[in-house]
Amino acid sequence: MTDAEIEALAKARGLERAWRDHPADVREAVAQAARLRTAFARPTDPAAEPMPAQSVPAQPRPMP
Repeated sequence: MTDAEIEALAKARGLERAWRDHPADVREAVAQAARLRTAFARPTDPAAEPMPAQSVPAQPRPMP
């Protein structure tokens, strides 16, 4: 990824100051994010979930 692309990503995420003050750290963060993105295999079925969806139990209504 070029510096221009990394700078555009940083600006899009509101990290202009980080890019200006610490460009090497931003480059390393982008490289780490790219490695993590490829580390996880996407399921072939978009509806597949790694675990069932969780929900919060309904709270009982107070008596008036």
